[in-house]
Amino acid sequence: MEPKLKVVLINHSFQVKYFYTRWQLFAHAHPNLDVTLLAPDECKWYNSKTYTYGNGGTTIKGKEVDEENFHIRLVRKKDLHGSDWYSPDFEREIKIIKPDILYHIGGHTQLSMIQLIHIAKKYCPKAKILGFSMRGPHHNIKNRIVKGFSLAALRSRISYLYWLPRLKYVNKNVDAFFCHYPDALQAFRDEGFKKPIYIQTQVGFNKDWFHPDDVARKEIRDKYNLGDAFVFGSATRFTWDKGLDDIIAALPSEGNWKYLMMGSGNKNDQERLTQAIKDRHLEGKVILTGFVDWYEMTKYWNAIDCALHVPRSTYNWVETFSLSVVQAMASGKPIIGSDSGSVPYQIGPVGSLIKEGDVKSLNEKMCWMMSHPEEAKAIGAKLMERTVNSFSIQHLNDLFYATMLDIQKEYMTRIKLIWQIVTSNNL
Repeated sequence: MEPKLKVVLINHSFQVKYFYTRWQLFAHAHPNLDVTLLAPDECKWYNSKTYTYGNGGTTIKGKEVDEENFHIRLVRKKDLHGSDWYSPDFEREIKIIKPDILYHIGGHTQLSMIQLIHIAKKYCPKAKILGFSMRGPHHNIKNRIVKGFSLAALRSRISYLYWLPRLKYVNKNVDAFFCHYPDALQAFRDEGFKKPIYIQTQVGFNKDWFHPDDVARKEIRDKYNLGDAFVFGSATRFTWDKGLDDIIAALPSEGNWKYLMMGSGNKNDQERLTQAIKDRHLEGKVILTGFVDWYEMTKYWNAIDCALHVPRSTYNWVETFSLSVVQAMASGKPIIGSDSGSVPYQIGPVGSLIKEGDVKSLNEKMCWMMSHPEEAKAIGAKLMERTVNSFSIQHLNDLFYATMLDIQKEYMTRIKLIWQIVTSNNL
């Protein structure tokens, strides 16, 4: 039996089954691989000061998994600030596993990435180092420099000097990067990364979970007494940048419609949006569901007739990839999106697109969907085909496997040659 290709993946959210299932399926589909996920033993999932998912900030305890060729190993996580973290246990695990491929999923200049490069050079210098960055153009380190003479400008220059050595180290030692959408690819090029870059998102959807389901549709519509109303729906945090204020302002003044507003936020966000609903006298039309569990989302997307996702970009944020968009599309729903970040790329030419903050256009497109329900269904069917072929984890796994083998081809050719020599000598 030929030796298996050892693949190690690192991410702070691998405690969550919703996220590690992708890689479990990946390993099961390819018995020639040995896949290990390194995940923190516990992780604080979201902060109630920003927004809430569930009961506002949840500590997730990890668990180790050992299957034939799929493993989860827990490590201690040391947080510095924001998303910057490292683990004192990485060295132990890399030393034991000696992977052929290291795949870091997170910020491209995170300390965990820097640490893993250093450890790999020490214990498995021939391993290919890959990275996935949850980034958009605003992450460009060079773009962080504020011109002029001010405190903000001074801080930006200090920040640039802090991040630049990391960027140079990463650009030199990482063999390939993966990103969400074309603008993110260009951001890597602008920062000087000259090696291969692949547009392959990390956060696709499971087509075994998300698909049209008439039973689920009836369950949720009965639960909220939606009747035969045309139902709009969104699922996102309640921060201003997600465009919920624009949606409330754009909701039609007439017609048989309802709006399922899924998600939650902090006290200020909740109060702002609730007041906006009251100001338009829409209390009976807008339904705030609260947080909806990942595994329940498929039911809710089936209950609606048109999805809405109209984020607004800010100076330090842009929509890099919306899981809600692909989940809604997978459920066969048409979608109206804004031109923020990755949204145009996700919905493609079939979806309805508006300029960020264009309330008038949003209203017009919502009214059109209501008055053309059959055409809306046809759009939803086309979007479902697009997302299954582009963003399902099953498709992404096939794509990543082919890409990974291509990146690793030269090294594996040498390994197989050595293996043939060894086995021949044993004979």
